[in-house]
Amino acid sequence: MKVLSAYFAPVTRGGGGFTGGQFDAFDPSGTRSASVNTFTSDDLVAVSLLSVEVSARAALELLVYQRRRYEVLLEALGPDMDLVDVPSVTKSDFAPAWEMWSALSELPGLGPTTVSKLMARKRPRMIPIFDSVVNEVALGGSGVLWSPMHAALTRNNHALHQRLLDCRADARLNACISALRVFDVLAWMDGTGNSDRILASQA
Repeated sequence: MKVLSAYFAPVTRGGGGFTGGQFDAFDPSGTRSASVNTFTSDDLVAVSLLSVEVSARAALELLVYQRRRYEVLLEALGPDMDLVDVPSVTKSDFAPAWEMWSALSELPGLGPTTVSKLMARKRPRMIPIFDSVVNEVALGGSGVLWSPMHAALTRNNHALHQRLLDCRADARLNACISALRVFDVLAWMDGTGNSDRILASQA
């Protein structure tokens, strides 16, 4: 798929390409697989590739002062799994995710977009990214993401989930890019007009 391939193409030193395409595999320290339950400096830089910033005070809380608190919350989330396989995203059934959301939202300067990107960085198959573009394009401005996303993915014998995986395969993307991320990228590219620009340039 041309749009996905363009988004995930390597960023050139001269400024070409989408920095967000580096978010999923960003691991300069080589410690990502060993730190699935710990927020690291790499994670904070990774979300900056998606055009959000973690404030200095929030970074200190995540990395130093409340490090163990957030490790416990990530441990409670359990291993990453596809959102389509989560039985329910209600506050009772999906409690660890809601607790993590609330805890991150307490940190200075972290709104829903940054919180979602931090959570998606640690659990990319489980937690979808939320931003203003996705909100308008996919959610009709409702500001509610988890329940409609889960409903859409599980409908018709997981048809949308499989379609997103097919798109990933067609674009020859790395398996570390989740179905949720494929959805996020396609929605964002369409909503920002980048899809039309790329398709027109390659026509």
